[in-house]
Amino acid sequence: MESRKVGILGGGQLGRMVQEAASRLNISLTILDEPLDSPAKQVNAFQSHLQGSFKDPVKIRELAQQVDVITVEIEHVDTEVLKELEASGKSIHPTPATIALIQDKYLQKQHLAKYHIPLADSLDCPDQEAIEKAGQEFGYPFMLKAKTMAYDGKGNYVVKSQEDLKDARSKLAPGVPLYAERWAKFDRELAVM
Repeated sequence: MESRKVGILGGGQLGRMVQEAASRLNISLTILDEPLDSPAKQVNAFQSHLQGSFKDPVKIRELAQQVDVITVEIEHVDTEVLKELEASGKSIHPTPATIALIQDKYLQKQHLAKYHIPLADSLDCPDQEAIEKAGQEFGYPFMLKAKTMAYDGKGNYVVKSQEDLKDARSKLAPGVPLYAERWAKFDRELAVM
């Protein structure tokens, strides 16, 4: 059976773990990421790795020409070019529609709620008034979160008291859409790959 070539958009920590597993299985990976020394590229410094942004449509198309399958290591990619490639027959996993869904954490939560997955209560916060309403509904503390471009603790702000309300929006990236989430007491956080 002929081995298929896999392209990965992003070469961070998760890409490195995929690269390590792929090496043991003799699966050829090509990583698209800007740093020459991104974590995934450090495992196998193949000449076939591409240097460039995993958000750049031109670089994504270049990667697509070199591989059979495209996957992502991080969701902050250009889903429009992935839809175009999928329509032309390129195998992309997860699908561009799934990637687009998980790019917006609030939409992702709404999707999971449709399937009765237990989640902390949340509230769309398009303006300061909605953030204040979250404090009234959820009490303190509560989490204020960026809907997009958030990962690994980035894009989150704990609103500890009413005094934090006036500065809460400015603690996150300007112009990023926000939502609030009821505080969830937890003992530990686990990630599954």
